[in-house]
Amino acid sequence: MNLKVEKFFLDSGCKILAMARLSQCEYGIFLYLLNCAISGFDQFLTTSDELSSVISWDNKAIDTALAGLSAKNMIRLHFNAASSKKEKKSFRISIQYKISKWQLPFEHDASTEDAIVFPFRRKGAKNLKLFEGQVKAQKIERKSKKVGVKPATVTTWDRVLESYLISRSLDDDELVEAEVYAKMLVETYPVDQILLLLRHFGQRIPTLSLLASSWQHYMELFEEETQKVDLLGARKKHIELDTKLRESAETLLSRSKELGFSEDEAMVLQILSKHRFPRRQLFWAYQLRSRYPKLIEFFAKHVSMMLPVTSRGLVVKRPEE
Repeated sequence: MNLKVEKFFLDSGCKILAMARLSQCEYGIFLYLLNCAISGFDQFLTTSDELSSVISWDNKAIDTALAGLSAKNMIRLHFNAASSKKEKKSFRISIQYKISKWQLPFEHDASTEDAIVFPFRRKGAKNLKLFEGQVKAQKIERKSKKVGVKPATVTTWDRVLESYLISRSLDDDELVEAEVYAKMLVETYPVDQILLLLRHFGQRIPTLSLLASSWQHYMELFEEETQKVDLLGARKKHIELDTKLRESAETLLSRSKELGFSEDEAMVLQILSKHRFPRRQLFWAYQLRSRYPKLIEFFAKHVSMMLPVTSRGLVVKRPEE
């Protein structure tokens, strides 16, 4: 079972839920989310129409219930702002498992019966705290831990986890959860497709749990977005730029004796004229351009053509203008 769900039960979440005085539709949505979480789907993408067909309430009641649960901070709700008004907006939904963050209006109508049902949280032998009134979120100081990416992978799910962790920082419990869903994904879908989606969407996939529960949605979105890209045209442009750089380096190399190039300068031009990825090599040469003073004009002329890469050989994405 999901670790967050287990903690929810241990913290007597169901007891507080029973006294939360929600509407029938709100209870229906919350219990449906809880059932999905127990089945392994912590969060997913859906629409009001889809939710209406599942719990048998009309769209107006669904929208009202979602607004109510969100106002009470019992669920996490994020709408897709990119949707047009004519389209049915999709949204990402999940349970807020931290009960201390729930905003339940008990300060005016709490009774002695409520005090019996509400759980006590033990903090040491002599310290008991009763949940009553509008509970404020506890402020917990967390030390941010940067999770490093493993340099080499052995298992298939490790490759998925490594790809997901790029440019992310997770807490220990989030990392454990990510490992669980990485294993679930590779057991269900081809690993190459998983890696392809992670690289394509990047931060647009907030958790591996969401990817697992909304796989079909991301696959359809991937097909829609990649169809807009002229892959053949982009490849042709890359080949043209590589060829242009090779020819320019080869032309200058033929005049190396005339221009008095050093051995290092001639070697750089030779690499650029023969290498499979000359624009990547131009990037590395440019970092040490002070060692090649007679190639300053060459670098200045071709600097816009170089392809920035990381130390592992991965291409660095240029920032969108």
